[in-house]
Order: sequence, then structure tokens, then C-alpha cells
Amino acid sequence: MMDSNRVMLRILLVLTFIGSGLSMLSYLMFALMLPQLQQTVADNPGLLPEQFVTAAQRMFEVPQLYYGACAILYLISLSGAVLMWKERWSGFHSYTLAQLLLLAVPLLFLGRGFVGIGDVMMTALFVGAYYVLMKRVTATHDDEETNTLQEP
Repeated sequence: MMDSNRVMLRILLVLTFIGSGLSMLSYLMFALMLPQLQQTVADNPGLLPEQFVTAAQRMFEVPQLYYGACAILYLISLSGAVLMWKERWSGFHSYTLAQLLLLAVPLLFLGRGFVGIGDVMMTALFVGAYYVLMKRVTATHDDEETNTLQEP
């Protein structure tokens, strides 16, 4: 039977699988297809509704390397979540490093105005929750191993 800490850890990890997985796929698609998207929109001026043209132009101004870097970092974040599912601290460290770098990448490519306080808060919330839950789950796991070893 799973204890409540493991259940909560798994729920958060499922949210991370969804968020990081979808983000990784979308950034990867942009990294691979940015030139084709730019050409398609340039060749077909009426393709996008008027309200999306400005947003598309802003996205096209972002360097392709930015999208690739974010895709790789989301992949690292996702692999960290897989390791945390297996209750390995290396997963927590990978996830945390990737999330912190994801906060730094916009600073490097886009400038200070592109880091949102919401992104910082969500990163802090998830990293903090993972830390507490991993500590509780691995402490429980360590206690179970210690008790097993002490029994005749």
C-alpha cells in the first residue's frame, strides 16, 4: 500500500510529465520547423487571422537556438521526473537544475522582461514540494530497509 507522501509525489510527477512533455514537444517542433513556419507565413499573408500575426512575428524573431535549448532542458526535466518516480535523488537534482536553467534561458536570449514571476513561483513551488516529498518518501524507504535488516 502506498502512503500519502508517495501518492502526492506521484500526482505532482504526473503533472510534470504532462507539462514538461508537452513543452518539450512544442519547443522541439519550433526548433526544427521555425524556418519553414516563417516561410509559410511570409508566402501566405492571409493564412493567420490578423490578431495572431503580431504574436507570430514576435515568435519568429526569437533565435532558433532558444527553442532548441528549451526543448533539451524540458527533456532533462522530464528525465528527472522519471528518476523521481523511481525515488532517486538524482532525478530531483536533474529536474531542479533544468527548471532553474529554464528560468535563465529567456534572460540570455530575450532579456530581463521575459522572465515571469509566475514562472519563478511555479518553479519554486514544484521544486519545494518535490524536495519535501522526496525527503519524506526516501526517509520512509530508508526506515523500511533499516527495519528489514534488523529483523532476524
